[in-house]
Amino acid sequence: MEAVAYRRLLARLLALPIVALGLLALTLAFGFQQVQRSARRVDYSDQVIAHANNLAKLIVDEETGLRGFQLTRDPTFLRPFSQADSKIEPEFKVLFSLLRTNPEQTARLQHLQAAHQDWEQDARQQITLPASSSDLRRWMLERKQRMDALRDQTGDFLSAEGRIRASRSFTALKVNRVSLYGLLGFAGILALLLAWEIWRLFRKLSGTYNLQIKEVKRWGDECYAREQWLNTTLHSIGDAVIACHPDGKVVFMNGVAQELTGWKEAEANGIPLSQVFAIYNERTRAVIESPVDVVRRLGKIVGLANHTVLVSKDGRELHIDDSAAPILDANSNTIGIVLVFRDISARRASEAALMRAEKLASAGRLAAAIAHEVNNPLEGLVNLIYLARGEEDIQKIRRHLTEADRELQRIAHITRQSLGFYRETASAGLFRPDVVTREVFDFYSSRAAALRVSLHVKIQTEQKAFGNPGELRQVLSNLLANSLDACVEGDAICVRVRAAGNPRDLALPGVRIVVADTGCGIHPENIGHIFEPFFTTKKDTGTGLGLWVSRELIEKHGGRLNVRSSVTGRRAGTIFTLFLPGAATSES
Repeated sequence: MEAVAYRRLLARLLALPIVALGLLALTLAFGFQQVQRSARRVDYSDQVIAHANNLAKLIVDEETGLRGFQLTRDPTFLRPFSQADSKIEPEFKVLFSLLRTNPEQTARLQHLQAAHQDWEQDARQQITLPASSSDLRRWMLERKQRMDALRDQTGDFLSAEGRIRASRSFTALKVNRVSLYGLLGFAGILALLLAWEIWRLFRKLSGTYNLQIKEVKRWGDECYAREQWLNTTLHSIGDAVIACHPDGKVVFMNGVAQELTGWKEAEANGIPLSQVFAIYNERTRAVIESPVDVVRRLGKIVGLANHTVLVSKDGRELHIDDSAAPILDANSNTIGIVLVFRDISARRASEAALMRAEKLASAGRLAAAIAHEVNNPLEGLVNLIYLARGEEDIQKIRRHLTEADRELQRIAHITRQSLGFYRETASAGLFRPDVVTREVFDFYSSRAAALRVSLHVKIQTEQKAFGNPGELRQVLSNLLANSLDACVEGDAICVRVRAAGNPRDLALPGVRIVVADTGCGIHPENIGHIFEPFFTTKKDTGTGLGLWVSRELIEKHGGRLNVRSSVTGRRAGTIFTLFLPGAATSES
Protein backbone atom coordinates (compact mmCIF):
# COMPACT_ATOMS: atom_id res chain seq x y z
CA MET A 1 0.00 0.00 0.00
CA GLU A 2 1.24 3.46 -0.80
CA ALA A 3 2.32 5.82 1.95
CA VAL A 4 -0.56 8.18 1.14
CA ALA A 5 -3.17 5.46 1.71
CA TYR A 6 -1.40 4.37 4.88
CA ARG A 7 -1.45 7.92 6.23
CA ARG A 8 -5.13 8.18 5.26
CA LEU A 9 -5.95 5.10 7.35
CA LEU A 10 -4.05 6.52 10.32
CA ALA A 11 -5.89 9.84 9.95
CA ARG A 12 -9.25 8.01 9.92
CA LEU A 13 -8.25 6.00 12.98
CA LEU A 14 -7.38 9.19 14.85
CA ALA A 15 -10.41 11.12 13.59
CA LEU A 16 -13.05 8.50 14.52
CA PRO A 17 -12.77 8.93 18.35
CA ILE A 18 -12.77 12.70 17.93
CA VAL A 19 -15.91 12.61 15.76
CA ALA A 20 -17.59 10.17 18.18
CA LEU A 21 -16.78 12.39 21.15
CA GLY A 22 -18.12 15.39 19.23
CA LEU A 23 -21.42 13.62 18.45
CA LEU A 24 -21.70 12.45 22.05
CA ALA A 25 -21.05 15.97 23.29
CA LEU A 26 -23.72 17.38 20.96
CA THR A 27 -26.25 14.75 22.12
CA LEU A 28 -25.42 15.43 25.74
CA ALA A 29 -25.78 19.16 25.19
CA PHE A 30 -29.16 18.65 23.49
CA GLY A 31 -30.43 16.41 26.32
CA PHE A 32 -29.16 18.82 28.95
CA GLN A 33 -30.91 21.67 27.12
CA GLN A 34 -34.21 19.75 27.12
CA VAL A 35 -33.85 18.94 30.83
CA GLN A 36 -33.10 22.57 31.59
CA ARG A 37 -36.11 23.69 29.57
CA SER A 38 -38.40 21.29 31.49
CA ALA A 39 -36.90 22.40 34.80
CA ARG A 40 -37.41 26.05 33.89
CA ARG A 41 -41.07 25.39 33.09
CA VAL A 42 -41.52 23.75 36.54
CA ASP A 43 -39.69 26.73 38.07
CA TYR A 44 -42.10 29.07 36.27
CA SER A 45 -45.04 27.18 37.83
CA ASP A 46 -43.42 27.36 41.28
CA GLN A 47 -42.90 31.10 40.87
CA VAL A 48 -46.51 31.59 39.71
CA ILE A 49 -47.82 29.57 42.68
CA ALA A 50 -45.59 31.52 45.08
CA HIS A 51 -46.72 34.91 43.76
CA ALA A 52 -50.35 33.72 43.68
CA ASN A 53 -50.13 32.66 47.36
CA ASN A 54 -48.58 36.01 48.21
CA LEU A 55 -51.40 37.77 46.28
CA ALA A 56 -54.01 35.77 48.26
CA LYS A 57 -52.26 36.71 51.50
CA LEU A 58 -52.27 40.41 50.55
CA ILE A 59 -56.00 40.23 49.72
CA VAL A 60 -56.62 38.60 53.11
CA ASP A 61 -54.57 41.36 54.78
CA GLU A 62 -56.74 43.96 53.03
CA GLU A 63 -59.91 42.23 54.27
CA THR A 64 -58.57 41.92 57.80
CA GLY A 65 -57.62 45.61 57.96
CA LEU A 66 -60.95 46.69 56.48
CA ARG A 67 -62.94 44.51 58.94
CA GLY A 68 -61.01 45.93 61.96
CA PHE A 69 -61.63 49.49 60.75
CA GLN A 70 -65.33 48.82 60.27
CA LEU A 71 -65.69 47.38 63.74
CA THR A 72 -63.63 50.01 65.58
CA ARG A 73 -63.46 52.92 63.17
CA ASP A 74 -59.90 53.24 64.32
CA PRO A 75 -57.63 54.42 61.41
CA THR A 76 -54.85 52.30 62.83
CA PHE A 77 -56.52 49.23 61.44
CA LEU A 78 -56.32 50.68 57.91
CA ARG A 79 -52.51 50.39 57.89
CA PRO A 80 -52.49 46.66 56.80
CA PHE A 81 -55.10 47.58 54.18
CA SER A 82 -52.93 50.37 52.78
CA GLN A 83 -49.71 48.27 52.84
CA ALA A 84 -51.38 45.33 51.13
CA ASP A 85 -53.03 47.61 48.58
CA SER A 86 -49.62 49.07 47.49
CA LYS A 87 -48.21 45.58 46.91
CA ILE A 88 -51.10 43.90 45.15
CA GLU A 89 -50.76 45.67 41.80
CA PRO A 90 -46.99 44.78 41.39
CA GLU A 91 -47.87 41.18 42.18
CA PHE A 92 -50.46 41.19 39.40
CA LYS A 93 -47.83 42.59 36.99
CA VAL A 94 -45.34 39.88 37.97
CA LEU A 95 -47.96 37.19 37.51
CA PHE A 96 -48.99 38.56 34.12
CA SER A 97 -45.34 38.55 33.00
CA LEU A 98 -44.92 34.94 34.17
CA LEU A 99 -48.13 33.83 32.43
CA ARG A 100 -47.54 35.48 29.05
CA THR A 101 -47.28 32.05 27.37
CA ASN A 102 -50.39 30.62 29.11
CA PRO A 103 -53.62 32.30 27.88
CA GLU A 104 -55.96 30.24 30.13
CA GLN A 105 -54.23 31.25 33.34
CA THR A 106 -53.89 34.80 32.05
CA ALA A 107 -57.68 34.93 31.57
CA ARG A 108 -58.28 33.60 35.13
CA LEU A 109 -55.86 36.17 36.50
CA GLN A 110 -57.60 38.96 34.59
CA HIS A 111 -60.96 37.90 36.08
CA LEU A 112 -59.37 37.80 39.53
CA GLN A 113 -57.86 41.26 39.03
CA ALA A 114 -61.19 42.70 37.86
CA ALA A 115 -63.04 41.18 40.83
CA HIS A 116 -60.40 42.49 43.24
CA GLN A 117 -60.61 45.95 41.76
CA ASP A 118 -64.43 45.95 42.23
CA TRP A 119 -64.04 44.76 45.80
CA GLU A 120 -61.34 47.33 46.54
CA GLN A 121 -63.41 50.20 44.99
CA ASP A 122 -66.39 49.27 47.08
CA ALA A 123 -64.21 48.97 50.18
CA ARG A 124 -62.81 52.49 49.71
CA GLN A 125 -66.36 53.87 49.51
CA GLN A 126 -67.35 52.14 52.73
CA ILE A 127 -64.30 53.54 54.48
CA THR A 128 -65.30 57.11 53.71
CA LEU A 129 -69.05 56.68 54.51
CA PRO A 130 -70.40 56.46 58.13
CA ALA A 131 -72.41 53.39 58.73
CA SER A 132 -74.99 52.27 61.33
CA SER A 133 -74.90 48.93 63.03
CA SER A 134 -77.44 47.48 60.62
CA ASP A 135 -75.49 48.76 57.60
CA LEU A 136 -72.30 47.46 59.12
CA ARG A 137 -73.73 43.98 59.46
CA ARG A 138 -74.99 44.06 55.88
CA TRP A 139 -71.73 45.45 54.53
CA MET A 140 -69.63 42.90 56.37
CA LEU A 141 -71.83 40.09 55.08
CA GLU A 142 -71.47 41.38 51.54
CA ARG A 143 -67.71 41.79 51.98
CA LYS A 144 -67.50 38.23 53.21
CA GLN A 145 -69.41 36.91 50.24
CA ARG A 146 -67.36 38.89 47.77
CA MET A 147 -64.11 37.92 49.57
CA ASP A 148 -65.17 34.29 49.47
CA ALA A 149 -65.69 34.70 45.73
CA LEU A 150 -62.19 36.20 45.44
CA ARG A 151 -60.79 33.31 47.47
CA ASP A 152 -62.57 30.85 45.22
CA GLN A 153 -61.10 32.51 42.12
CA THR A 154 -57.69 32.56 43.74
CA GLY A 155 -58.05 28.91 44.71
CA ASP A 156 -59.22 28.03 41.22
CA PHE A 157 -56.17 29.86 39.81
CA LEU A 158 -53.83 28.06 42.21
CA SER A 159 -55.48 24.68 41.50
CA ALA A 160 -55.06 25.21 37.75
CA GLU A 161 -51.45 26.26 38.21
CA GLY A 162 -50.88 23.25 40.46
CA ARG A 163 -52.20 20.96 37.76
CA ILE A 164 -49.95 22.70 35.25
CA ARG A 165 -46.98 22.26 37.57
CA ALA A 166 -47.78 18.60 38.12
CA SER A 167 -47.97 18.12 34.35
CA ARG A 168 -44.72 19.98 33.85
CA SER A 169 -43.05 17.98 36.61
CA PHE A 170 -44.17 14.76 34.98
CA THR A 171 -42.96 16.02 31.62
CA ALA A 172 -39.64 17.05 33.19
CA LEU A 173 -39.23 13.60 34.74
CA LYS A 174 -40.10 12.00 31.42
CA VAL A 175 -37.65 14.25 29.57
CA ASN A 176 -34.97 13.43 32.14
CA ARG A 177 -35.65 9.74 31.79
CA VAL A 178 -35.78 9.89 27.98
CA SER A 179 -32.63 12.03 27.86
CA LEU A 180 -30.77 9.69 30.18
CA TYR A 181 -31.80 6.49 28.42
CA GLY A 182 -31.45 8.10 24.99
CA LEU A 183 -27.98 9.34 25.82
CA LEU A 184 -26.97 5.95 27.19
CA GLY A 185 -28.44 4.21 24.14
CA PHE A 186 -26.83 6.61 21.70
CA ALA A 187 -23.52 6.29 23.53
CA GLY A 188 -23.81 2.51 23.39
CA ILE A 189 -24.65 2.47 19.68
CA LEU A 190 -21.90 4.99 18.99
CA ALA A 191 -19.46 2.91 21.01
CA LEU A 192 -20.42 -0.21 19.07
CA LEU A 193 -20.06 1.57 15.73
CA LEU A 194 -16.79 3.12 16.84
CA ALA A 195 -15.46 -0.20 18.04
CA TRP A 196 -16.50 -1.91 14.81
CA GLU A 197 -14.93 0.78 12.60
CA ILE A 198 -11.74 0.89 14.70
CA TRP A 199 -11.54 -2.90 14.55
CA ARG A 200 -11.97 -2.77 10.76
CA LEU A 201 -9.33 -0.03 10.44
CA PHE A 202 -6.99 -1.92 12.75
CA ARG A 203 -7.37 -4.98 10.56
CA LYS A 204 -6.45 -2.93 7.51
CA LEU A 205 -3.56 -1.28 9.32
CA SER A 206 -2.41 -4.60 10.69
CA GLY A 207 -2.54 -6.12 7.23
CA THR A 208 -0.71 -3.15 5.78
CA TYR A 209 1.84 -3.24 8.59
CA ASN A 210 2.42 -6.95 8.06
CA LEU A 211 2.83 -6.38 4.32
CA GLN A 212 5.28 -3.59 5.01
CA ILE A 213 7.16 -5.77 7.48
CA LYS A 214 7.36 -8.49 4.84
CA GLU A 215 8.42 -5.92 2.25
CA VAL A 216 11.05 -4.48 4.60
CA LYS A 217 12.26 -8.00 5.37
CA ARG A 218 12.40 -8.74 1.65
CA TRP A 219 14.28 -5.51 1.03
CA GLY A 220 16.59 -6.31 3.92
CA ASP A 221 17.25 -9.77 2.52
CA GLU A 222 17.85 -8.31 -0.93
CA CYS A 223 20.15 -5.63 0.52
CA TYR A 224 22.03 -8.28 2.48
CA ALA A 225 22.32 -10.49 -0.59
CA ARG A 226 23.38 -7.49 -2.68
CA GLU A 227 25.89 -6.53 0.00
CA GLN A 228 27.30 -10.05 -0.05
CA TRP A 229 27.48 -9.92 -3.83
CA LEU A 230 29.23 -6.57 -3.73
CA ASN A 231 31.59 -7.60 -0.94
CA THR A 232 32.49 -10.80 -2.75
CA THR A 233 32.89 -8.93 -6.03
CA LEU A 234 34.99 -6.16 -4.51
CA HIS A 235 37.17 -8.60 -2.59
CA SER A 236 37.71 -10.83 -5.63
CA ILE A 237 37.97 -8.16 -8.32
CA GLY A 238 41.29 -7.89 -10.13
CA ASP A 239 41.61 -4.15 -9.48
CA ALA A 240 42.41 -2.57 -6.15
CA VAL A 241 39.43 -0.86 -4.47
CA ILE A 242 39.51 1.55 -1.53
CA ALA A 243 36.36 3.19 -0.14
CA CYS A 244 36.49 6.29 2.05
CA HIS A 245 34.22 8.45 4.14
CA PRO A 246 33.49 11.92 2.76
CA ASP A 247 36.22 13.18 5.11
CA GLY A 248 38.78 10.99 3.30
CA LYS A 249 39.26 8.27 5.94
CA VAL A 250 39.53 4.66 4.78
CA VAL A 251 36.59 2.33 5.52
CA PHE A 252 37.17 -0.53 3.07
CA MET A 253 40.06 -2.17 1.20
CA ASN A 254 39.88 -5.29 -0.92
CA GLY A 255 42.65 -7.87 -1.10
CA VAL A 256 44.35 -6.36 -4.14
CA ALA A 257 44.46 -2.93 -2.50
CA GLN A 258 45.96 -4.45 0.64
CA GLU A 259 48.57 -6.26 -1.44
CA LEU A 260 49.57 -3.19 -3.47
CA THR A 261 49.63 -0.70 -0.59
CA GLY A 262 51.09 -3.09 1.99
CA TRP A 263 48.38 -2.06 4.49
CA LYS A 264 45.91 -4.46 6.06
CA GLU A 265 42.29 -3.35 6.09
CA ALA A 266 42.15 -3.45 9.89
CA GLU A 267 45.27 -1.25 10.09
CA ALA A 268 44.04 1.28 7.52
CA ASN A 269 40.48 1.57 8.84
CA GLY A 270 39.88 5.17 9.95
CA ILE A 271 43.26 6.41 8.69
CA PRO A 272 43.38 9.26 6.11
CA LEU A 273 43.87 7.94 2.59
CA SER A 274 46.96 10.09 2.02
CA GLN A 275 48.85 7.92 4.55
CA VAL A 276 47.77 4.64 2.98
CA PHE A 277 47.82 5.72 -0.66
CA ALA A 278 51.12 7.64 -1.06
CA ILE A 279 51.57 8.62 -4.72
CA TYR A 280 54.34 10.59 -6.46
CA ASN A 281 55.27 11.75 -9.92
CA GLU A 282 57.59 9.21 -11.50
CA ARG A 283 59.97 11.82 -12.96
CA THR A 284 59.79 14.84 -10.65
CA ARG A 285 59.13 12.86 -7.40
CA ALA A 286 56.60 15.55 -6.50
CA VAL A 287 53.74 14.49 -4.23
CA ILE A 288 50.48 14.13 -6.21
CA GLU A 289 47.23 15.29 -4.67
CA SER A 290 45.08 12.40 -3.55
CA PRO A 291 42.30 11.71 -6.07
CA VAL A 292 39.85 11.49 -3.16
CA ASP A 293 40.69 15.08 -2.22
CA VAL A 294 40.16 16.08 -5.85
CA VAL A 295 36.75 14.37 -5.86
CA ARG A 296 35.78 16.14 -2.64
CA ARG A 297 36.79 19.45 -4.16
CA LEU A 298 35.27 18.98 -7.63
CA GLY A 299 32.42 16.57 -6.85
CA LYS A 300 32.96 14.47 -10.01
CA ILE A 301 34.87 11.44 -11.31
CA VAL A 302 38.61 12.09 -11.67
CA GLY A 303 41.61 10.07 -12.81
CA LEU A 304 45.26 9.92 -11.78
CA ALA A 305 47.97 11.90 -13.51
CA ASN A 306 50.19 10.08 -15.98
CA HIS A 307 53.44 8.56 -14.72
CA THR A 308 52.13 8.09 -11.16
CA VAL A 309 54.05 5.89 -8.75
CA LEU A 310 52.54 4.31 -5.63
CA VAL A 311 54.96 3.80 -2.74
CA SER A 312 53.73 0.89 -0.64
CA LYS A 313 54.19 0.50 3.09
CA ASP A 314 57.29 -1.66 2.58
CA GLY A 315 58.89 0.84 0.17
CA ARG A 316 58.02 -0.82 -3.15
CA GLU A 317 57.27 1.50 -6.06
CA LEU A 318 54.48 0.53 -8.44
CA HIS A 319 53.31 2.27 -11.58
CA ILE A 320 49.53 2.68 -11.30
CA ASP A 321 46.58 4.37 -12.91
CA ASP A 322 43.23 4.86 -11.27
CA SER A 323 39.94 6.70 -11.07
CA ALA A 324 37.99 8.03 -8.10
CA ALA A 325 34.26 8.69 -8.00
CA PRO A 326 31.82 10.13 -5.42
CA ILE A 327 29.10 7.94 -3.90
CA LEU A 328 25.88 9.98 -3.83
CA ASP A 329 22.63 9.54 -1.94
CA ALA A 330 19.12 10.22 -3.24
CA ASN A 331 19.64 13.97 -2.66
CA SER A 332 22.96 14.01 -4.57
CA ASN A 333 24.91 14.50 -1.35
CA THR A 334 28.32 12.84 -1.17
CA ILE A 335 28.21 9.99 1.36
CA GLY A 336 31.47 8.34 0.36
CA ILE A 337 34.24 8.12 -2.23
CA VAL A 338 35.50 4.99 -3.99
CA LEU A 339 39.00 4.71 -5.48
CA VAL A 340 39.86 2.03 -8.06
CA PHE A 341 43.45 1.54 -9.20
CA ARG A 342 45.65 -1.13 -10.76
CA ASP A 343 49.31 -2.02 -11.06
CA ILE A 344 50.49 -1.17 -14.58
CA SER A 345 54.18 -1.84 -13.99
CA ALA A 346 54.13 -4.76 -16.45
CA ARG A 347 52.32 -2.64 -19.00
CA ARG A 348 54.81 0.17 -18.54
CA ALA A 349 57.65 -2.31 -19.07
CA SER A 350 55.93 -3.54 -22.24
CA GLU A 351 55.47 0.01 -23.42
CA ALA A 352 59.12 0.76 -22.72
CA ALA A 353 60.08 -2.32 -24.74
CA LEU A 354 57.82 -1.20 -27.58
CA MET A 355 59.37 2.25 -27.46
CA ARG A 356 62.85 0.74 -27.63
CA ALA A 357 61.72 -1.39 -30.55
CA GLU A 358 60.35 1.67 -32.30
CA LYS A 359 63.61 3.49 -31.66
CA LEU A 360 65.48 0.58 -33.24
CA ALA A 361 63.06 0.68 -36.15
CA SER A 362 63.65 4.41 -36.43
CA ALA A 363 67.39 3.76 -36.38
CA GLY A 364 66.91 1.18 -39.15
CA ARG A 365 64.93 3.65 -41.23
CA LEU A 366 67.61 6.25 -40.56
CA ALA A 367 70.33 3.82 -41.62
CA ALA A 368 68.44 3.04 -44.82
CA ALA A 369 68.02 6.73 -45.52
CA ILE A 370 71.73 7.36 -44.85
CA ALA A 371 72.69 4.46 -47.12
CA HIS A 372 70.47 5.87 -49.85
CA GLU A 373 71.94 9.34 -49.41
CA VAL A 374 75.58 8.05 -49.41
CA ASN A 375 75.09 5.60 -52.27
CA ASN A 376 74.82 8.25 -55.04
CA PRO A 377 78.06 10.13 -54.22
CA LEU A 378 79.87 6.79 -53.68
CA GLU A 379 78.89 5.64 -57.15
CA GLY A 380 80.17 8.93 -58.60
CA LEU A 381 83.36 8.60 -56.58
CA VAL A 382 84.02 5.05 -57.89
CA ASN A 383 83.44 6.23 -61.48
CA LEU A 384 85.79 9.20 -61.08
CA ILE A 385 88.58 7.00 -59.64
CA TYR A 386 88.10 4.55 -62.50
CA LEU A 387 88.39 7.39 -65.04
CA ALA A 388 91.43 8.82 -63.29
CA ARG A 389 93.23 5.51 -63.44
CA GLY A 390 92.76 5.30 -67.18
CA GLU A 391 93.95 8.80 -67.99
CA GLU A 392 97.47 9.77 -69.03
CA ASP A 393 96.85 13.52 -68.99
CA ILE A 394 97.76 15.03 -65.60
CA GLN A 395 95.26 17.85 -65.99
CA LYS A 396 92.38 15.45 -66.60
CA ILE A 397 93.53 13.31 -63.68
CA ARG A 398 93.58 16.41 -61.45
CA ARG A 399 90.10 17.37 -62.68
CA HIS A 400 88.76 13.86 -61.90
CA LEU A 401 90.41 13.94 -58.47
CA THR A 402 88.89 17.38 -57.77
CA GLU A 403 85.40 16.02 -58.60
CA ALA A 404 86.16 12.94 -56.47
CA ASP A 405 87.14 15.21 -53.58
CA ARG A 406 83.84 17.08 -54.00
CA GLU A 407 81.93 13.76 -53.73
CA LEU A 408 83.96 12.84 -50.62
CA GLN A 409 83.04 16.20 -49.04
CA ARG A 410 79.40 15.46 -49.83
CA ILE A 411 79.65 12.04 -48.13
CA ALA A 412 81.37 13.64 -45.11
CA HIS A 413 78.59 16.25 -44.87
CA ILE A 414 75.91 13.54 -44.97
CA THR A 415 77.77 11.57 -42.30
CA ARG A 416 78.16 14.57 -39.99
CA GLN A 417 74.53 15.49 -40.54
CA SER A 418 73.40 11.92 -39.71
CA LEU A 419 75.51 11.78 -36.56
CA GLY A 420 74.13 15.09 -35.37
CA PHE A 421 70.61 13.96 -36.21
CA TYR A 422 70.70 10.81 -34.08
CA ARG A 423 72.68 12.26 -31.18
CA GLU A 424 70.42 12.70 -28.09
CA THR A 425 70.84 13.52 -24.42
CA ALA A 426 69.74 11.15 -21.68
CA SER A 427 67.65 13.65 -19.65
CA ALA A 428 65.12 16.34 -20.44
CA GLY A 429 65.97 20.02 -20.28
CA LEU A 430 65.59 23.30 -22.12
CA PHE A 431 66.56 23.28 -25.79
CA ARG A 432 65.72 25.13 -29.00
CA PRO A 433 63.07 23.27 -31.04
CA ASP A 434 63.78 25.44 -34.09
CA VAL A 435 67.33 24.02 -34.35
CA VAL A 436 66.07 20.44 -34.13
CA THR A 437 63.35 21.16 -36.67
CA ARG A 438 65.87 22.64 -39.10
CA GLU A 439 68.11 19.55 -38.76
CA VAL A 440 65.22 17.17 -39.49
CA PHE A 441 64.07 19.36 -42.37
CA ASP A 442 67.52 19.36 -43.92
CA PHE A 443 67.80 15.60 -43.56
CA TYR A 444 64.52 14.90 -45.37
CA SER A 445 64.85 17.64 -47.99
CA SER A 446 66.74 15.39 -50.41
CA ARG A 447 64.10 12.64 -50.10
CA ALA A 448 61.36 15.19 -50.71
CA ALA A 449 63.23 16.48 -53.77
CA ALA A 450 63.56 12.94 -55.10
CA LEU A 451 59.78 12.45 -54.70
CA ARG A 452 59.19 15.91 -56.22
CA VAL A 453 57.30 16.98 -53.09
CA SER A 454 57.67 20.61 -52.01
CA LEU A 455 59.07 20.86 -48.48
CA HIS A 456 58.87 24.23 -46.73
CA VAL A 457 59.92 25.34 -43.28
CA LYS A 458 58.93 28.53 -41.48
CA ILE A 459 60.75 29.37 -38.25
CA GLN A 460 59.01 32.16 -36.31
CA THR A 461 60.64 31.80 -32.89
CA GLU A 462 63.90 30.79 -31.25
CA GLN A 463 62.22 30.30 -27.89
CA LYS A 464 63.42 27.37 -25.79
CA ALA A 465 61.17 24.49 -24.73
CA PHE A 466 61.38 21.74 -22.14
CA GLY A 467 61.98 18.19 -23.31
CA ASN A 468 64.51 15.87 -24.93
CA PRO A 469 65.89 17.09 -28.32
CA GLY A 470 66.67 13.54 -29.46
CA GLU A 471 63.07 12.46 -28.78
CA LEU A 472 61.79 15.51 -30.68
CA ARG A 473 64.00 14.50 -33.63
CA GLN A 474 62.41 11.05 -33.52
CA VAL A 475 58.88 12.52 -33.38
CA LEU A 476 59.47 14.99 -36.22
CA SER A 477 61.17 12.26 -38.25
CA ASN A 478 58.07 10.05 -37.83
CA LEU A 479 55.73 12.87 -38.79
CA LEU A 480 57.75 13.95 -41.86
CA ALA A 481 58.24 10.34 -42.97
CA ASN A 482 54.47 9.71 -42.69
CA SER A 483 53.74 12.91 -44.61
CA LEU A 484 56.14 11.93 -47.40
CA ASP A 485 54.51 8.48 -47.57
CA ALA A 486 51.08 10.16 -47.90
CA CYS A 487 52.19 12.60 -50.64
CA VAL A 488 52.61 12.14 -54.38
CA GLU A 489 54.39 14.21 -56.96
CA GLY A 490 53.25 17.83 -56.80
CA ASP A 491 52.05 17.75 -53.14
CA ALA A 492 53.57 19.97 -50.48
CA ILE A 493 54.63 19.71 -46.87
CA CYS A 494 54.95 22.73 -44.61
CA VAL A 495 56.66 22.79 -41.22
CA ARG A 496 56.13 25.83 -39.00
CA VAL A 497 57.63 26.66 -35.60
CA ARG A 498 56.13 29.49 -33.53
CA ALA A 499 55.61 30.62 -29.94
CA ALA A 500 52.26 29.71 -28.32
CA GLY A 501 50.49 29.55 -25.00
CA ASN A 502 49.98 26.35 -23.04
CA PRO A 503 46.51 24.88 -23.80
CA ARG A 504 46.07 24.15 -20.08
CA ASP A 505 47.03 27.68 -19.06
CA LEU A 506 47.43 30.32 -21.77
CA ALA A 507 49.58 32.41 -19.41
CA LEU A 508 52.35 29.77 -19.59
CA PRO A 509 54.61 30.06 -22.69
CA GLY A 510 55.58 27.25 -25.02
CA VAL A 511 56.45 26.34 -28.61
CA ARG A 512 54.03 24.95 -31.20
CA ILE A 513 55.29 22.95 -34.21
CA VAL A 514 52.88 22.26 -37.07
CA VAL A 515 53.51 19.63 -39.76
CA ALA A 516 50.91 20.00 -42.54
CA ASP A 517 50.72 18.16 -45.85
CA THR A 518 48.42 18.06 -48.85
CA GLY A 519 48.57 14.29 -49.14
CA CYS A 520 45.79 11.71 -49.25
CA GLY A 521 44.69 12.34 -45.63
CA ILE A 522 43.42 9.93 -42.97
CA HIS A 523 39.96 8.37 -43.28
CA PRO A 524 37.47 9.35 -40.52
CA GLU A 525 37.10 5.73 -39.37
CA ASN A 526 40.86 5.58 -38.75
CA ILE A 527 41.45 9.00 -37.19
CA GLY A 528 40.45 7.79 -33.73
CA HIS A 529 42.86 4.82 -33.83
CA ILE A 530 46.08 6.25 -35.26
CA PHE A 531 47.60 6.81 -31.78
CA GLU A 532 46.87 3.25 -30.69
CA PRO A 533 49.83 0.83 -30.60
CA PHE A 534 50.14 -1.56 -33.56
CA PHE A 535 47.53 0.29 -35.60
CA THR A 536 48.79 0.97 -39.13
CA THR A 537 47.43 1.42 -42.63
CA LYS A 538 50.81 0.48 -44.17
CA LYS A 539 50.31 -3.22 -44.68
CA ASP A 540 53.91 -4.21 -45.42
CA THR A 541 56.15 -1.47 -44.05
CA GLY A 542 54.55 0.04 -40.94
CA THR A 543 54.90 -1.25 -37.36
CA GLY A 544 51.95 0.73 -35.99
CA LEU A 545 54.09 2.14 -33.16
CA GLY A 546 55.37 5.40 -34.62
CA LEU A 547 52.51 7.74 -33.74
CA TRP A 548 51.82 6.00 -30.42
CA VAL A 549 55.46 6.41 -29.39
CA SER A 550 55.46 9.99 -30.66
CA ARG A 551 52.49 10.92 -28.47
CA GLU A 552 54.03 9.17 -25.46
CA LEU A 553 57.33 11.00 -25.93
CA ILE A 554 55.62 14.37 -26.19
CA GLU A 555 53.09 13.91 -23.37
CA LYS A 556 55.58 12.62 -20.81
CA HIS A 557 57.04 16.14 -20.59
CA GLY A 558 53.63 17.86 -20.42
CA GLY A 559 53.24 18.44 -24.18
CA ARG A 560 50.37 17.72 -26.57
CA LEU A 561 50.14 16.04 -29.99
CA ASN A 562 46.89 16.46 -31.94
CA VAL A 563 45.79 15.72 -35.50
CA ARG A 564 43.23 16.99 -38.01
CA SER A 565 42.72 15.40 -41.41
CA SER A 566 40.46 15.41 -44.47
CA VAL A 567 40.27 13.06 -47.44
CA THR A 568 37.91 14.99 -49.73
CA GLY A 569 38.00 18.15 -51.79
CA ARG A 570 40.72 20.69 -52.15
CA ARG A 571 41.33 20.64 -48.38
CA ALA A 572 42.52 17.01 -48.40
CA GLY A 573 45.54 16.46 -46.22
CA THR A 574 46.69 16.07 -42.62
CA ILE A 575 47.84 18.54 -39.99
CA PHE A 576 49.77 17.39 -36.91
CA THR A 577 50.07 19.99 -34.14
CA LEU A 578 52.77 19.48 -31.55
CA PHE A 579 53.05 21.64 -28.42
CA LEU A 580 56.07 21.73 -26.10
CA PRO A 581 55.90 23.62 -22.77
CA GLY A 582 58.41 26.35 -22.05
CA ALA A 583 59.23 24.72 -18.69
CA ALA A 584 58.60 21.50 -16.80
CA THR A 585 54.86 21.09 -16.06
CA SER A 586 52.75 18.72 -14.02
CA GLU A 587 51.38 15.92 -16.14
CA SER A 588 47.76 15.11 -16.55
